Amino acid sequence: MYSLRKILQSEIDHSEFSNKCVYYHFYIDSLLNAIVHIRRRFDDTRYNIKKNEKLYRHINRNKEMYRYINEGKKEEWNYPTIHNSSTIRNFVEHINEKNAKLIEADTYYGCFNVVYEGMDLNTKEELRSNEKKQNNLLDLINKEYRILTVKDEKKKVEEYKLDLLELEKELKEMKAINDQIWEKLNTK
Repeated sequence: MYSLRKILQSEIDHSEFSNKCVYYHFYIDSLLNAIVHIRRRFDDTRYNIKKNEKLYRHINRNKEMYRYINEGKKEEWNYPTIHNSSTIRNFVEHINEKNAKLIEADTYYGCFNVVYEGMDLNTKEELRSNEKKQNNLLDLINKEYRILTVKDEKKKVEEYKLDLLELEKELKEMKAINDQIWEKLNTK
């Protein structure tokens, strides 16, 4: 939530960074790393669960406590933004490889960019253009982060979006549960 607040706040202090773009790039990367760490607390597909029943119980306990799965329905998540964030995080983690594939697919039109209030209108329109989609764009006006990635050997380019306001809502719901757990642990 800290990184998300740094991104969404209207007035920023970027004096510790070389410019505003670096400030936003730092915090979006930090946010995505944190989201993946949260997501992994509920992911029983990453481990060989059959060999580790304690881990399986631990992950399922997390899912139950946080109501991660909507009423036990498989593939229906109460936190879809967090759950579906792994492709975006993977893009950031492997950005040089992903950029190389975009360049090979002849769809590379720039590195990390930010759209913000007060920005030059022509630049804003160019960054949002569908003809030359940016591979890595933080849109502070629409409150979304978009990436382009090549998904297969056929060089098919796909776009993924992270809705920052939906993410904020989900993180607040999880925080409320964290607060309840903390309260129980610290009540005498």
